Amino acid sequence: MKHSRPSPASILQQVRLLRAQPIQAELAKILDDLDAWAAVETARAYYSRLIAWGPKIVKGDIPSPWVGVVMWRRASGYTGYRTLSLGGVWAVQDQQAVRIIMGQRTLPYAAAFYEAEVYHKLMRKDFTIYYDDDGAPPAPLLRSLDATYDPQERLALRETILQVLASQ
Repeated sequence: MKHSRPSPASILQQVRLLRAQPIQAELAKILDDLDAWAAVETARAYYSRLIAWGPKIVKGDIPSPWVGVVMWRRASGYTGYRTLSLGGVWAVQDQQAVRIIMGQRTLPYAAAFYEAEVYHKLMRKDFTIYYDDDGAPPAPLLRSLDATYDPQERLALRETILQVLASQ
């Protein structure tokens, strides 16, 4: 059994992912301190379970390490699957500070065909199957909150997160 050698690009990607892991663990702890999971879960409860799902933890490392707690929902109706609204709370390592970002993005349907029964079963756990996206934070223009994290202001920021999610 012969294995092919990894490419230089795949090696660099693995190194980048390994370097991001300790930072992502710290970012996840910050989101836990802010009770982001419960906040997103409360926001998701305002919608029918047939059109809204989550929360789910997402993470990435481009352009800098980030971790998020997201929910996703589609529009009602048979063709509501064509666009998905992804929203939540993200912690992003930015230079020396950690930024807390909230907002929503719209994702286009990316699968080759639509099968309603399978779609609704699989969407309960993961949106990436049908929407080509990694759950990265929204662009600056789509953000409803962009704040520098200060542990001393954690409780005030927790309240702000609840208010922003309730208004979306």
